[in-house]
Amino acid sequence: MIRQLKAFTLSPAFIGLCIALSFFLGLGWVPLFDLDEGAFTEATREMLESGIYSATYLDGEPRYDKPILFYWIQATTVSLFGFNEWAFRLPSVLMASLWAWAFYQFCVQFIGRTRGTIATLFLVNCLWVALIARSAIADATLNLFLSLTFFDIWRYFNQQKPAYLYRAYLWMGLGMLAKGPIAVAVPLVVSVLYLIVSKERAQLYKAYFNPIGWVICIATVLPWVIAVSIEQGTGFFYGFIVEHNLKRFSSTRENHGGSLLYFVFALPLILLPLSGLIPRVVQKAKALWQDNLNRFLILWFAVVFCLFSFSKTQLPHYILNGCVPLFILFARQSVIFSRWRLTTIAPILAMALFTALPWLIPESNPESTRFDEATLSRFSEVYFPAYTWLAAAALAIVIGLALLPRLATWQRLVLSGVVINIFVFTVLVKIISGLQQAPIHHMISFIDKQNTNTQVVAYRMHMPSFSVYREKITPLRAPEAGEWVMTRVDRVERLREDTQAKNIELTKLHQSGGLVLFSASQSQQ
Repeated sequence: MIRQLKAFTLSPAFIGLCIALSFFLGLGWVPLFDLDEGAFTEATREMLESGIYSATYLDGEPRYDKPILFYWIQATTVSLFGFNEWAFRLPSVLMASLWAWAFYQFCVQFIGRTRGTIATLFLVNCLWVALIARSAIADATLNLFLSLTFFDIWRYFNQQKPAYLYRAYLWMGLGMLAKGPIAVAVPLVVSVLYLIVSKERAQLYKAYFNPIGWVICIATVLPWVIAVSIEQGTGFFYGFIVEHNLKRFSSTRENHGGSLLYFVFALPLILLPLSGLIPRVVQKAKALWQDNLNRFLILWFAVVFCLFSFSKTQLPHYILNGCVPLFILFARQSVIFSRWRLTTIAPILAMALFTALPWLIPESNPESTRFDEATLSRFSEVYFPAYTWLAAAALAIVIGLALLPRLATWQRLVLSGVVINIFVFTVLVKIISGLQQAPIHHMISFIDKQNTNTQVVAYRMHMPSFSVYREKITPLRAPEAGEWVMTRVDRVERLREDTQAKNIELTKLHQSGGLVLFSASQSQQ
C-alpha cells in the first residue's frame, strides 16, 4: 500500500486532488471576512450597481488602494454565478490554480518532473498559499503575474528568445493592473542584481531597454490609466501612488506595523507545514549559491524579504511571492527523499495548537470596553464539541504520518499539509468566522427586523462586509440626528464626546460581541 501511495503522490492527478482540497473545498461555506475581503467585494458590488467600470468606490468614496483588474474579474464571476461567497472568491482560486500550473511547468522544465511535482505540491499545500488562494482579494492574482514574470525572465536569460522577453513585459503590465508598481519593481531589481553578481554578458542588459517590450507593458496599463483619470482625476494617482504605496513603506498603515525582525519570526508560520526545511536551506546557502538557478532563486527571495522587512507596514502575505523560490529550493534538497522526521515537528505543533484552542482562549467579559475581549466573550457561542474531536483526529493523523515507516520527508510534509488545510478551512474557519463576522450578521438581522429605512453609519471603524450583505452603502462618519450608528466598544466614549458637541443623544439599541448599535436623536436640552 505504501508503494501505491508513493506512486500516486508523484502523479499530476495528486496535484489536482490537492488543489481541489486546499483551494476549492468549502470555498463558500463561511461569510466574507473583514477588512480585505469585505472591501474588495463591496467595491465590486458598487461597481456593478453604479455601472462605473473604470474606477472603484467603497462606501460611496473613491477607493485608491488597488488597480482595477481584480474587480473586473470579480464582477464577471458575480455576474455569472450570483451574489454569493463562492462567486466572490472564485477569481482568487482560479488565479491560484493558474499560478500552480505555471509553477509546475517551470519546475518540470528546469529541475525535472519528480522534483517539479514535489515543489508544486509544496506550493499548493502551504497553509498561507491556500489562505490567499481562497480569499476574495487580489494577492493570488498578483502572485500569478509576478511568478510568470520571473519564470519568463529566467527563460530569456537562458535562451534569449524574444517571445519570453515580450511575455515578461506583458505579465508586468497585468501585474500592474492587479496590484501596482511592485509587479515591475521587484522583477527588475532581482534580475539586474542577478546579472551583476553573476557577471553575465552585457548583451542581456539590452532587454531592459527593449522598446517593443515597454510598448507591450504600457499598452496593457494605459487604457485603464486614461479611463480612471477621466473618472477620478488626479486623485487616484496621488491616493494610490503616494498614500497606498510610498507611504505604506514610510509609515504604518491600518495599525499593521512591525519591525526589521517581523518576517524572521513570521516566515516559519507562513511556510507551514514546510518550516522544518528552512534550516537546511540556510545551512547549505553557500553551496546553493554556486548554481545559477539557485542564485536567481535566492536573490528573488532575498529582495522580497528585505524590501518588506524595511517597510513600516507589514503583513504576513506581503512576502508570499518571495516564498515561491523557497518551494523550489526545498524541492532541490536531497534530504526530502530521506526519512528525516524532524521536519514534521512544525505541522505537529501547529495541529496541537489548533487542538488546544478551546483551552487557550481565556474567559472574557461581554461588557468589556476592550474590543478583543468583547469579541472573544462569544467563544462559548461559536464553539461546537465536534471541533475538539475533529482537531484531535487531525492531530493523530499528522503524528501518524510522522511515524509511518518508509515515507520520504516530502511525502510526510505534503500529506500533513493536506490534513491541516482540510481542518483549517472546513472546521477552524467556522470558529474564526463566528467570532469575527457573526456580530456583523447579527447587526444586519436586528436592523432588518426593525423594518426601517433609517440611515446607518459606521463610526471610526470599517467592516465593509456590513455594506456587502445589506447591499447598501454605509457612510463612515459620526451620526446626525435621526440616524443609527454602529461602532466598536472601544470607540464608544469617543463617539459620545463627538455627538455631545452637537447636542445629539445616543440610545443603545443592540450589541453583539465587540460591536454596538446606537440611535442618534437631537437632545432636548
